[in-house]
Amino acid sequence: MTPLEALVHDSLLDWIDTEGRPLGESASPLWDGEGERACPFAGSRRGRPMNTAALAQVLAHREQALAALRAASGPTAGDAWLATCALRWAPLFGPRPVPATDAATFKTVLGITRPLTSWLLLSPGSAGEPLHTLVPPGTVVDRLEHEGWLHGSRQVCAAPPERIVEAWEALVVPDIPEIDTTGALVASGLWAVLGQTRSLLRQGVLHEVPGWSPVASPQPGWPAVTHLLAARGPGSLVREVPRFEPRWARHVWVDVPPALDALVTACEQSRTLSDLDGAWAAFVHALPAAWTAT
Repeated sequence: MTPLEALVHDSLLDWIDTEGRPLGESASPLWDGEGERACPFAGSRRGRPMNTAALAQVLAHREQALAALRAASGPTAGDAWLATCALRWAPLFGPRPVPATDAATFKTVLGITRPLTSWLLLSPGSAGEPLHTLVPPGTVVDRLEHEGWLHGSRQVCAAPPERIVEAWEALVVPDIPEIDTTGALVASGLWAVLGQTRSLLRQGVLHEVPGWSPVASPQPGWPAVTHLLAARGPGSLVREVPRFEPRWARHVWVDVPPALDALVTACEQSRTLSDLDGAWAAFVHALPAAWTAT
């Protein structure tokens, strides 16, 4: 499996760390339920199931995770998003089993990147603003609570409020780092191509996929985009947002990469699933070789 395929299908969720835990915790079928207790924190999560063993791991390596956030982030909300993406996909190129410190960092950013992505997508232009302008640290916990981000499948294990604020503040740094942004590029590219895929399917472009139904599993020979649509990885965001438009993929970037800009344009001009297959293939062809090598 190539790193690109692992990203598309979010295989990292099933990778095991040096403490024997799957990175995705309860999001992975390999999780054994160890450490589940009633949540002691205030709000809607109090008394609901909480993965205390995962939280213990994150807290044990808290300083390393915070240092990683500071080292990868920058002055804008878009820089913060890129940092979470870089750390989210970093284990693809690291040792296995995944070091516990890297696992803790992965779980920390997993709890940040989904709501941050949502907020940027819904606020065009905000990627270039300071993170504290998008969501001030003093209000981040309340917003996460109000929007339901602190419990359920959206989080590995939400931390105590003060630790959430601490991680958010770690993303506010003055310098622009040099990080690998390919994972973020692929994720946003997926949103563009799958947003248009869903649009074409709503328009009745089904004849290209014999036997297709909204719940069908992709079959050999079907267009590649139907396989992408069925994946559980970052492309699943498009299934959660009604009528996701390809151009929204630009919202998370301060400077939109030319490859993404070209893909969005190609998606918007596509009128068949075959057109989208070609657009995605051209996008993948331009990725660094390390991401497509077996």
